[in-house]
Amino acid sequence: MIKGVNRQVLEVTNTENPYFEKIIFFVKPEYAGEDRAKLKKEAESLSKVTQKPPKSRRTKKEIKYLVFQSFLCIAAGVAVTFLINYFI
Repeated sequence: MIKGVNRQVLEVTNTENPYFEKIIFFVKPEYAGEDRAKLKKEAESLSKVTQKPPKSRRTKKEIKYLVFQSFLCIAAGVAVTFLINYFI
């Protein structure tokens, strides 16, 4: 929620980022009187610095869980194959 009425806001719509369509910058009150072109240039340079977020790494617990699930699926497949061959 945004509080206050007297805020200077810069909106960058060309982010060149596949994840974000626009970025909104709130200018500090002490810099509200700065040159608009300078503020716009700074906002655009900050928006270009941001790139794709890094890939999330799986924890050891998640890896162990995935290996366990894979083992259970393989065991279930072997069991079903055995039962089909035994009864047919």
